[in-house]
Amino acid sequence: MLRRALRDERGTAATILLFPIFAVVTFMFIQALLWQHDRQTAASVADRASSAVALYGSSPGSAQASALDDLRRAGLENPTVSISRGVDQTVVVVSGTAPGILIGTSSTVSARSVTPTERFQP
Repeated sequence: MLRRALRDERGTAATILLFPIFAVVTFMFIQALLWQHDRQTAASVADRASSAVALYGSSPGSAQASALDDLRRAGLENPTVSISRGVDQTVVVVSGTAPGILIGTSSTVSARSVTPTERFQP
């Protein structure tokens, strides 16, 4: 009975077929988590920059430089930050390329934040 179980190759065949599927699903799950983290990081950077620029008398240049630095430190490649400060609202759009686990895989992440612009009314 033991010898027959050792000679049975169904377990080996199942392992050979199922292991690659398991590995691919695991990599896909981990990659999705990493890309979601990068999306949340971009949203957080956009919110901070929008809040900083919307303040009365603030400079968009320093908030843009800070946002670009934060995106680079988070690991996003080719980061861009667009700031539009109007009378009523401040809009910040950030984007970048989130690298993948495997070489050649990446995802573009972007976030938009709108904050009311503070102004002085005498």
